[in-house]
Amino acid sequence: MDDAPSPEFLTLQSAIAGRYSLEKELGRGGMGIVFLARDVALERLVAIKLLPPSMAKQAALRQRFLREARTAAKLSHPNIVPIFAVEEVGEFVFFVMAYVEGESLGERVSHGGPLRPGDATPIMRDISWALAYAHAQDVVHRDIKPDNILLEKGTGRALVADFGIARVGDGAPGGEIAEVLGTPEFMSPEQATGEPVDARSDIYSLGVTAFYALSGRPVFQAESPSETLAQHISAAPPRLASLVPGVPRRLSTVIERCLAKEPADRIQNGEELAEAFVAALEAKKETPLAVRLFVKKTRERQDRGHNIVYPLSGVYIGGGLMLTGPSEVQLIGLGIITAFGSVPVLSLLRRIRRVVSAGYGQPDVVLAFEEDLGSLDEELSFLYGDNYVRTGKRWRNVAFGAIGTGILGIFAIFAGALEAGFFASTASAVTAMVAAVQSQKRSTKRASRRVKFWRNRFGKWLFKSAGYGIKVQSEATGVTSRPTEIAIGVAVSGLFHSLPKATRESMADLPGIVEKLEADAHRLRLQVEEFDELLSMAGNAGAAPATSDEDSLAGQRHRATERIRAARDKAQRQFAQTVAALENLRVDLLRMRAGTMNLESVTANLGTAQELGAQIDRLLDAHSDIEASLEAVRD
Repeated sequence: MDDAPSPEFLTLQSAIAGRYSLEKELGRGGMGIVFLARDVALERLVAIKLLPPSMAKQAALRQRFLREARTAAKLSHPNIVPIFAVEEVGEFVFFVMAYVEGESLGERVSHGGPLRPGDATPIMRDISWALAYAHAQDVVHRDIKPDNILLEKGTGRALVADFGIARVGDGAPGGEIAEVLGTPEFMSPEQATGEPVDARSDIYSLGVTAFYALSGRPVFQAESPSETLAQHISAAPPRLASLVPGVPRRLSTVIERCLAKEPADRIQNGEELAEAFVAALEAKKETPLAVRLFVKKTRERQDRGHNIVYPLSGVYIGGGLMLTGPSEVQLIGLGIITAFGSVPVLSLLRRIRRVVSAGYGQPDVVLAFEEDLGSLDEELSFLYGDNYVRTGKRWRNVAFGAIGTGILGIFAIFAGALEAGFFASTASAVTAMVAAVQSQKRSTKRASRRVKFWRNRFGKWLFKSAGYGIKVQSEATGVTSRPTEIAIGVAVSGLFHSLPKATRESMADLPGIVEKLEADAHRLRLQVEEFDELLSMAGNAGAAPATSDEDSLAGQRHRATERIRAARDKAQRQFAQTVAALENLRVDLLRMRAGTMNLESVTANLGTAQELGAQIDRLLDAHSDIEASLEAVRD
């Protein structure tokens, strides 16, 4: 029977009876078998991941699994699935983690198709925060992929599962590539070649995951794992925009940077990547007024046919004069045609000049039109369903069919079948008009053509011509990038103000705590940047000194550099904890709004956040003691 329990289910249940009660198998792969279970003592659902018995028999793999699972168990972040216990029971090796009710990103894409940019970007942002925290603890995942990203039901929170566990089989002899190093479709080039990997390998894998979430397919697909790996190593990735028309340029640029072959060419860390995703997410809200008005006016003029009305009017009036009047009148008619035909072009150049004068250029306009296309796609999906494009094509086919039937009706009239021909042609005309309207309502073709027009060489030439003689003071990007801590703080503030008044009054100190956490995180960020700059200035000062007296100054510099490096690392860890505290508050408020968390639990977390703020104050005060070390490095 298909629903009969597996041998592993039965034997594991016998070994852990009384502590955990297995309910069902959730899934299995080369790296483990996952069961849904109930923690008997704590009365809560958990997920148990069992190392495959064949791997557990190998002492090296067994010990590595335990060591790295225990390392991952130390991670505490709202976007990482927490590990509660790592255990050995007889021949079994397993770890117990939180059960996340919901689905994986892979399941969502498999069942529902590619995600819209507005839905995929927050998920990638959440995972970037998780990576930033884990990498600060010197933990590299090595198997970031859609199936290891869980989407929590109710809150929409994205969590990374199996942190660090993909290292289990690294370099193990006799294992398949997919088991040893990860999943071929989502592996970095350096991982595919067996080279040492660092945080930037996870950045690449997250880029592939984002590509998959938006397009519904991995970056590279081949018949065998070895061919897929070869493509990761040497083949150029396809452009996301070619597969997903309307994807915001800012978002596609972020993903392309993640997919660089050389680690040095990628976004370098999870913090920077999260900020890039936040900027892409905020781009639509922060499109500058000059660019927004240009997009709006251009769209309105095209939709209302203004670009055609003036030339046609000129042709009608001027053409009539040229055909009926003497030579002098014909010249006037030619002038009218030229003048009326120039109105749309001159109006367009005037509007472009306003945009350029405001400090923006053709790339900003292209980005705005791409966002406009994305918004239209979201609106049509909401109004007519995710298959609105297919429905629009059906209406278009109906319109063409009706036109064909109408033509046959006209022929029938000429052939003498007056009544039948008149009825067929009239009914077909009405049907064609209704079908054309319905098809147009479900079409993004005009918006797509606007994107292509302003992206091509002619669009660039128009901006260059219209901006002639204007000295642009600054290169505007059209988007104000918010640091991660500010972005989370804004989200927490919005959630707080959406709660009932009585609840807000019960947590009146929350806004002040969040404001302090934001400020503390920003101070820590600046502190880390200052330390990084000082370490860069130190150059070779961090090298171990020689033992002779002549090198005593070098020894002092070395010790100073080590003090700075230690202080920098401590500030980085504290920064990650501060961002995690902010994120915990965001998740708490999401759960409270969903009715799955009470006020007492949130209040307890607020107390923890306050204690963290006091720790940060002490840490920043202690950094003043390093002034002498800083002077030694500067000298």
